[in-house]
Amino acid sequence: MASDRHARLVRLVQAEAGDAFRTGARYTASGLEVLYRRNDLPEQRLRERSQSIVDRARDHEPLREPDSPFGDVRASVELYEDGVLIHLREGPQSGVVLAFEVGIAQNLAGFVVKCQRTLQD
Repeated sequence: MASDRHARLVRLVQAEAGDAFRTGARYTASGLEVLYRRNDLPEQRLRERSQSIVDRARDHEPLREPDSPFGDVRASVELYEDGVLIHLREGPQSGVVLAFEVGIAQNLAGFVVKCQRTLQD
């Protein structure tokens, strides 16, 4: 079950992104929970795709070197021709993956920071 902070994150993303917000999924070492699905998206296809994306997110290797002064990776963003994926890490085997229409990319940096702060509070 989603925590209060995950519910706050979904509310923030809905308020900021509106209809550009497609899906949100939370994952842990043991499973996957769909936090949000836009009404026009089929549920079964979402579960299948979300599981595949989450499996890859768990194994994602950061681009920075291990001894980098940047510290631990907290979020990653992938921009595609027709969409955006934001991966917010919560721990070594847990995090949230958010999917959007590509239009969200205009103010992406500030948006990602707001999402991260919401999860940290």
